[in-house]
Amino acid sequence: MVTTFYKKQFVFIIQILAVGIGLSLSLYASENSTAKKLKLKDLIQEALENNLEGQAVKQEALSQKAQIGPMGAYEDPMLAFEAKDYPVNTLSPNQFGMTGNEVSVTQRVPFPGKLTKLRSATRKEYESKESAVHQKELQITTDVKRVYYELFLAYKKHDILGEQKNLLKQLVAVARSKYSVGKIPQAELLGFQIEQGKILGEILESEKEIKTKNAALNYVLGRKETWVQGKPEDIIKTPFERLKLNQGNALDKALQKNFNLKSAQFMLESAADKSTYAKLTYLPDFELMGGYTFRQPSPGDPGTDFVSAKIGATIPLWFLSKQSELVKSASAEKAKAEAMLQEERVRLIQEVRTHYAELIQAQQSLDLYENGILPLARQAVVAGKSSYLTGRLEYISLLSLINSRFQTEYATNQALVNYETKISELEVLLGGSIEEKQGEKP
Repeated sequence: MVTTFYKKQFVFIIQILAVGIGLSLSLYASENSTAKKLKLKDLIQEALENNLEGQAVKQEALSQKAQIGPMGAYEDPMLAFEAKDYPVNTLSPNQFGMTGNEVSVTQRVPFPGKLTKLRSATRKEYESKESAVHQKELQITTDVKRVYYELFLAYKKHDILGEQKNLLKQLVAVARSKYSVGKIPQAELLGFQIEQGKILGEILESEKEIKTKNAALNYVLGRKETWVQGKPEDIIKTPFERLKLNQGNALDKALQKNFNLKSAQFMLESAADKSTYAKLTYLPDFELMGGYTFRQPSPGDPGTDFVSAKIGATIPLWFLSKQSELVKSASAEKAKAEAMLQEERVRLIQEVRTHYAELIQAQQSLDLYENGILPLARQAVVAGKSSYLTGRLEYISLLSLINSRFQTEYATNQALVNYETKISELEVLLGGSIEEKQGEKP
């Protein structure tokens, strides 16, 4: 019986150890999953490769590039075979001297300069679409950053609420001890417990927000099946010096580098080439032909072969209803392109001014939180906790300080995310990284 008892005790201990090891492994795997960091650089590269809108814009540019060659090429030559002047009664090639078989090649040649302008116009359209590709890449980068920052903020909110929950847990334990010896009323203990319950509810909401932002990140990455795993890295504040990038040189650089503006400029140049081409349609095109006729000997004719050549020119006879209308259409397209370019320039100037002002405001707000409000809020909680423990501060005031502190923590991170987002939006207008623009000569 003793042996059986010890066997049961041994089996029970083994089971407890197995459960403990299993829980440890589960916790270890969970910690590793949470500890995995999402690198912004890798996510941006993935989005640039897989984003469906970006791929569509790239393919459109490649399609336009493939049209440059055909637009500047001659039409295919016409190879013809002609059986000439066979007598209908015999179809004999030897009966008459005029009978023969001709092989000819005909080539249509546009008036010099026409194909050059068409090729140039097509190339400018490609360069416009290529600029649109770069603009889309910058926009995709900004979209990834925006969603990444929002996911970072959601995780940060979850972490801040977790810290607040732990602090309230400590205060509930202290309040329970005080209540048990009659130093505080039950209402004070209940107040801490209610606040603790509210925090737990907010944590559940923050977990839901994390899932929502994860889904948004999956979308901008172009993922269909796999799910983003991990937590964003801490955001490193991008340095920004107003002396090196003021509103004036920001405008200058945007007008030089902005890809939307470049795209509109290339479209205007393409429209100008098309307008020139339309005017060249008043001039004739040419048709060149060369032929060789094979002949058979006939009575009184040795059957010598013949060669022949021909040149023809088109006559713009219907220019009032054709060429003149083409010129009007091309002129209208050019005027449209000029208007769109001016509109894009005005819009760009306005957006740069607006985004620069918003960036300055975001920078000032972040500095205020980092160097002023947040340190004070943290100190206030430390002082308030000490005062409460010594009975010199009411619990309502302490709760107010705690809530204010953690709200300030979250607001500081919001200000950081807003600051980084404004920088990213300004980079889209500047045509590249803001750090490359500072101190750089145009």
